[in-house]
Amino acid sequence: MKKIKYLFFCLIAIGLTTNAQEKIHVVSHQGETIVTDPSQGSNSYKRMAKFPEASKPIRSIILNLKFECPDKMRCADWDYVDHIKARQVNDTTVYEIARMLTPYGGFFQKDWGFEWRVDVTDFSLILRDEVEIDYIHTGYEDNKSRGWKVTVDFEIIYGKPVANPLAVHKLYDGNFKYGFKDDPIENHLVPITYKAKSNNGFSKIKIHQTGHGMDANGCGEFCSKYRDILFNGAVIDRQDLWMECGDNPLFPQAGTWIFDRANWCPGYLVQPDEVLLNTEAGKSFTVDINMEPYETENPSANELLSAFVIEYESPNAKNDVTLTDIIQPSTKVTHKRKNPFGGLPVIQVKNNGSNPLKKMNIEYYIEGEKPQKYKWTGDIQFGESAAITLPTEVFSKKEQAKFHVSLSKPNGKTDAFKADNEMVSNYERPDILPDTIVVYYKSNNKPWQNNYSIVNSFGEVAFAKDSIHIKPSTVYQDTIHLKPGNYNFKFNDTEGDGLEFWFKAKDGRGEVKLLDANGKAIKQFGSDFGSHINYNFSVQPDMLYELDNEPSVGVFPARTQGPITLDYFCNTPANVKVLIVDQEDETKVFEAHNYMNFSKGTLTYDLSYLPKNRYYILVYMNDKGVYKNRIRLKE
Repeated sequence: MKKIKYLFFCLIAIGLTTNAQEKIHVVSHQGETIVTDPSQGSNSYKRMAKFPEASKPIRSIILNLKFECPDKMRCADWDYVDHIKARQVNDTTVYEIARMLTPYGGFFQKDWGFEWRVDVTDFSLILRDEVEIDYIHTGYEDNKSRGWKVTVDFEIIYGKPVANPLAVHKLYDGNFKYGFKDDPIENHLVPITYKAKSNNGFSKIKIHQTGHGMDANGCGEFCSKYRDILFNGAVIDRQDLWMECGDNPLFPQAGTWIFDRANWCPGYLVQPDEVLLNTEAGKSFTVDINMEPYETENPSANELLSAFVIEYESPNAKNDVTLTDIIQPSTKVTHKRKNPFGGLPVIQVKNNGSNPLKKMNIEYYIEGEKPQKYKWTGDIQFGESAAITLPTEVFSKKEQAKFHVSLSKPNGKTDAFKADNEMVSNYERPDILPDTIVVYYKSNNKPWQNNYSIVNSFGEVAFAKDSIHIKPSTVYQDTIHLKPGNYNFKFNDTEGDGLEFWFKAKDGRGEVKLLDANGKAIKQFGSDFGSHINYNFSVQPDMLYELDNEPSVGVFPARTQGPITLDYFCNTPANVKVLIVDQEDETKVFEAHNYMNFSKGTLTYDLSYLPKNRYYILVYMNDKGVYKNRIRLKE
């Protein structure tokens, strides 16, 4: 029997004005070490948490999930499915409220951490009073030397709901076989009929679905199939269950993180699919999920699916807009591919009013500067979200500042709930670059996959290079002169595997860096970046630029029969030390190399004499660790 622990919530008051939001945090798992149970393939961590009483109105609930490396272990290796489930203390029904796909953590350092968010407001009827929150970690890897440090934090904002919830119905919940001729998945995903509550205004279907298993066609993990949602016998939604992983904000990872998958990626908190249902008060309705017809010999695919129908009263307001996120500028790790940022800000809003959102006022500014005002027009239906690009650039000479956004007058009317109309993000000034830069590009063996450009905030192209005349394993240096302004450097890889990837050693390794007119590095990029490099910078004549004096180190291939190559580049000569050590015990040093007054070059090693194993290669600059990566030898 696992020990049941009671965790209490803390109250955080946000401001004292009439527009303030009262917020609390309920933390069910606080920095707990999570490991597998190889004997079962699943390990349960049940904790009791105290949520608000049923009489307290809840506006929203956001689940914040934080992963770190454990204090006394290294980060775990594999992309396993984890479930977060909730059960009210006096109920036997268990609800999957969130699903996590763990990252490949093989070379994450001790100070690594990442945090994801998902909206779980639809489960507000369940998250009341005493609730058992079960974090279930699946998998079979070693549980003595690796794991995760996990925090599960429910961020609850009090206030009038968008619509009053009436009931949560579990539609499907299971690991359904897919591709079996004698037992098709539709034998299990059968239509289910409910009778709507007498005060029902609308309903919502909410789905967590990921594909797993590996048959001859790559199904279910590596094949794209569509899914239909039927309401009263008619298809109201069709979606391809497929996700591109090369632009994952958590990158690089140790395993096959770039490979596109069936509705998930390694290192990803599932954002559930939601479809509104036009249910009528007191009348019966039928909901059904159908998968694309599929049969194969020797099937092994599974669709891991949980689906719920949530009934609501009619929306509480006709005109109600919510500012749900500031994407640029932001310091959130989930937005790090798009930041730091100077340029046209991007926000995300949601229409929570029953009337379509046709217009509103937006005010935005960096703290201490003149507010900008924008009269937005468009069309956002009830329950839908949209990203909005604001028309005026934001830039501050301050390295850090607060960025403010506020919404008002949805459809020209008073907002029914003003407390979620304002938000503040952290602005970090983009790098300052000189007006003359050099794009240094060393192609890998497949240069036709690459192109790059420099574009200002308003879409004007300052420089662009396609792949037509690029040769394999060749260095190109393009000198570009820029006017003052804010810019984006975009380097694309159409295959989504960057300029190097351990699984594709035959593709070779390339490099990208930005240099000044003297050949010094001002920005260096890792080669294992997936789909693209997205780098924002600013050219300001009255501001000095700084050099990127951190060394750039790359080792290739990461999976080898013996030979490896280490590329090193640094603006400053230093004493460089390279160590080859055992992965499980870094005190076991197999090779040590010292290079005095070294700044750049290519170093080669042959490890073929060592036994099959996994090793780390460590690089030190003046005795400071600057690089650590894993080598798979003879695997």
